Amino acid sequence: MKKLIQLLETNIKLGSHGCSNIDVDADISTNMVNNELLNGICQAANAAGVKVRITSAVSDHPEKTDTGAISRHSTGGGVDISIINGKAVKDSSNKTDVDKFVSQLEQLGYKRNSEGNNKKSVLWQMDDHYDHVHVSNITGVDSDGGTSSTSTSGVSDIDSYAKDAARNFLGNLIGRALGENEIKKERIIKDIQKIKNLL
Repeated sequence: MKKLIQLLETNIKLGSHGCSNIDVDADISTNMVNNELLNGICQAANAAGVKVRITSAVSDHPEKTDTGAISRHSTGGGVDISIINGKAVKDSSNKTDVDKFVSQLEQLGYKRNSEGNNKKSVLWQMDDHYDHVHVSNITGVDSDGGTSSTSTSGVSDIDSYAKDAARNFLGNLIGRALGENEIKKERIIKDIQKIKNLL
């Protein structure tokens, strides 16, 4: 139970991120997304002096990629940004701002155009990523309950994806149950705190 709580705490509702440099499409505002991912996007947007709009997250993206792999979107570890400073990223007049944002992500350790075993990556101007910037971050809680930022492979990756999927599934169920009702949200937060105190 303690590990489940830790996993749930690493994801937050997309619409409640609190970063003034991030806008979110209304239809995905209740999707549960990795908090570290949102923090990285916010930090990069602030440093680049841009405002980004997340246009795709969990509920509006296929579960699998074109290659058949499980998409990081499905676990709350990936989002797409199609608009920066109010203009489409594919608009050639917006290239400078998009490049500044992507560069700032790279400075934060996001590997460009190489998701694979990289926990943090940004895909831009490559196959199927010319009209949006895909940002993913699957760092979070490892099997020991601590934070993990190192690259894993093989079975560890499968375990990580399974944990992320479970966390996101439960988080989205809670998010849908809560809707915008803050009273219920506060009650659930208090209940989670009570459970944590018992553990």
